[in-house]
Amino acid sequence: MRSTYGVVLPGMDLENLPGKLIVIEGTDGVGRSTQIGLLKPWLEQQGRAVVDTGMTRSKLAGKGIKQAKQGHTLGRVTLSLFYATDFADRLENEIVPALRAGFVVLTDRYIYSLIARAVVRGIEPAWIRNVYSFALVPDAVFYLRIGVEDLIPRVVFSTGFDYWESGMDLHPSEDMYDSFHKYQTALLAQFENLVEEYQFRVIDAGQDIPAVFEELRKGISGVLADHDQAPGPTAPEVPIEKTAPGGSPRVENKAAGS
Repeated sequence: MRSTYGVVLPGMDLENLPGKLIVIEGTDGVGRSTQIGLLKPWLEQQGRAVVDTGMTRSKLAGKGIKQAKQGHTLGRVTLSLFYATDFADRLENEIVPALRAGFVVLTDRYIYSLIARAVVRGIEPAWIRNVYSFALVPDAVFYLRIGVEDLIPRVVFSTGFDYWESGMDLHPSEDMYDSFHKYQTALLAQFENLVEEYQFRVIDAGQDIPAVFEELRKGISGVLADHDQAPGPTAPEVPIEKTAPGGSPRVENKAAGS
C-alpha cells in the first residue's frame, strides 16, 4: 500500500499502485516546466507511459483558482484551501489512476510549494501540513535550487513579475521588484527548511538547461532502475502432461508462462 503523510482520503484505494510518482519542485521561474518538457519525451522514448500534472490543472478547481486570483482579493486561508481542493481532485482523478496503470507521473510542484507559500503568508505550519496529510509520499523529489539574485533576471526576461509570485498581497512594498525580492527570499528560505524534512534531492538550477536535465536524467534513471529490478510475483506451477517411456502418462510441474 502506498504511504501518505498521515491520512487516506475517504474511498481512495491506495493498494496496487505500481507506477512511479516523481516531483520536480522549485520556485516560480526556476525552470521546472522546461525540464518536464524534456523529461517526458525522454521517458517515452524508453517505452514508458508518462503523465504530467501540476498546480491549478484540476477540472474541479483549476479554473476557479485562476479566476479568483485575477481579483487580487483572496485571503490566505481561502487561497490555501482552494489549492488543497485542486490538489485533492488531481490526486484522486489523475495521479492515483495513472499510478495504478503503471505510469510514471511527473508533477510540476507538489504539496511542498503549497506549504512554503502558505507559511510565508502567515499560515500556521502545523495546520497546513495537516491539510495536506492525505498526499502520497512520492518516490523522489528533485528540488531545483536557485538564489534570488539569479532568479530575478530569469523572471524579468521570461514571464515578468506576477502579483502573487511577487507577494504583493502581503504588501511588503509598493514596488513590485522590491516586493518580489522580499517574497522570494522568504519563500526560498522556507524551501530550505523543507529540504531535509522531506528528503529532497537538490539540483543546482543555476546551471544551464542541458546540465540540469542531465542531473535529473541520472537521478530519475536510478529511481526507475530500482523499480525495474524489484522482484515480480512468482509464476504459479501448473501441471503439464507428458507421455512417459512405454506410453504411460506422466505429469510434470512447470511455471506458467515458461
